[in-house]
Amino acid sequence: MLAQDRNAEYFSENKYADYPIITFRENLFNQPVYYVNGVKANAGEVRAYLEIQPGDAQDFAADNSKRVGGAALRYVGLAVTTGSLVYLFTNQLQPNNFSTFFWVSFGGGIVGSIGASMEANAKRRIAGTIDKYNYIISRDQLQGHYLTMDVRDNLLGEKIDIYDGPNLLNKAQIRSLMENRPDMYADYLKALRKQNLSFALDIGSLALDLVFVAYFISPQLQSSTPNDILIPLVFTNLGLGIISGQVRRSARNLTRSALYRYNFGDAVTPSVPMQQSPVAVANFVSFGIPLDRRK
Repeated sequence: MLAQDRNAEYFSENKYADYPIITFRENLFNQPVYYVNGVKANAGEVRAYLEIQPGDAQDFAADNSKRVGGAALRYVGLAVTTGSLVYLFTNQLQPNNFSTFFWVSFGGGIVGSIGASMEANAKRRIAGTIDKYNYIISRDQLQGHYLTMDVRDNLLGEKIDIYDGPNLLNKAQIRSLMENRPDMYADYLKALRKQNLSFALDIGSLALDLVFVAYFISPQLQSSTPNDILIPLVFTNLGLGIISGQVRRSARNLTRSALYRYNFGDAVTPSVPMQQSPVAVANFVSFGIPLDRRK
């Protein structure tokens, strides 16, 4: 159903109460998938509903463009980094070759990080715009609380904060609000565990980055051929990054699902599909492929 159709049921009386709830979750590639009362919708339809506050609709369109641009930069950085890995994997492990790999992958990482930051900030603002819209149209039906989430960057990884209106909630307050819905609270606890796992993976990735930097500036690199442990470390680091990103995405989706269900009930909330086991991904990336190309 198109949002512009004023004869549709949501606009039958042209009141806010007749408008649908808009939700979203992130797909495998961290891109938002929008739902209108639980039915998948595109960004154009979402913007049309947001026209009840024209400034919000314009902000949504601008933020969506920034999200697309950020995603494009992130993919460029990924392509550059992948190309440097192919270069390393298909050439002899000489100091000059490793230096080329290091600097190219470092540049690709910077480009990818800039894009990822743009994308994350745009999604954060999009989520805020949708939360504001949902509050406007449902405030008469809310039972005293309106829970929202905000994702902010930490020194390592990210942190999901939960708010009741403008008030930041602690874990005890969240447990108290969700005590009558153990299924929602279980999803919230799963999201917390995933955040902790992601943090641990990010620490491991940082440790490997430090190993690469130390090795790059060490006299050993300048005087001898890099040893065979470098390629397994490179792929292990790549695997940690992939797994951590997917775990963070899953944590965000679980938290959104719990809060949507708390605010609006189960009917308008898209389900969160089962996530692929990170162990399988780790095995493929770091150990399940031939790492010694010279055999």
